Amino acid sequence: MSMKPKGRWVPNRRHEKMKRLLAAAIVAATAVTTGYAHHDGDRFKVGDLMVSHAYTYENAATAHATRVYLTIENVGAEGDRLTGASVDFATRVLFEGQAIDAEGTLAVTEINAVSIAPGQTLTFQPGAIWIELEGVKRTFEHGEHFYMTLTFETAGTVEIEVEIEEVPNGHDDHDHDDGAGS
Repeated sequence: MSMKPKGRWVPNRRHEKMKRLLAAAIVAATAVTTGYAHHDGDRFKVGDLMVSHAYTYENAATAHATRVYLTIENVGAEGDRLTGASVDFATRVLFEGQAIDAEGTLAVTEINAVSIAPGQTLTFQPGAIWIELEGVKRTFEHGEHFYMTLTFETAGTVEIEVEIEEVPNGHDDHDHDDGAGS
């Protein structure tokens, strides 16, 4: 005889702790995937942080959101946190990543701030962590660029240039190193 619990499943503290732990693991895994990073491009320094590889993809006129990817390297002895980002053509800018939710489903999760440990290189990339621009009020075409301001808890603010690239093979996969993107 099978005993199945009745009623709707409700997450408890253990599940919430596991959700946070899994989100942290995804961010940590992203930190060690620098081989996937976009070509060098421009580099922007603020405090002990170096921001590089900033890019997004072309979008359709009907697009209401787009994702920005970049790399942040902390060459200092102290950690810092990316706490904000802004552009003048979106109604909201937030940090998002993929994580396993309390029910075991892969889901997009909003992240309040992103920590960068001393000596760490953190790569925002498709399928891991990114900056989401919502309520986008313009289109992007390959070869264009725009400016974005990043705010760090300790280092302060820095304006970076974000390159617009073609969507490779019609999907959100980005790899210039060996052309082996799936």
